[in-house]
Amino acid sequence: MANDPYMTKTEALLRDGKAMLDAVRARVEKAGAEAHMVKIDGRRKIKELETRYAEVSRRFEQLRAAGGEGVADLKVGLEKAWDAFQSEIGWKP
Repeated sequence: MANDPYMTKTEALLRDGKAMLDAVRARVEKAGAEAHMVKIDGRRKIKELETRYAEVSRRFEQLRAAGGEGVADLKVGLEKAWDAFQSEIGWKP
């Protein structure tokens, strides 16, 4: 599945998602220097985002490792996890 356009596109989306997560983390750290409560709430939000991203990444690796069997189900699971991450981070494609 290495040259599969779906996998290539999904891998690019994962890189973009990681970059967005890193940007949120940087904003929270900057805001945290100004207000302690913002930093606490921000860290909680980052933990939630990291959990969502880890789920997307885990499902992507499952799909990458899969042979031909169950690929459709793995794609559905990956897409649902991706949608949840996008929703949580506020990503507007």
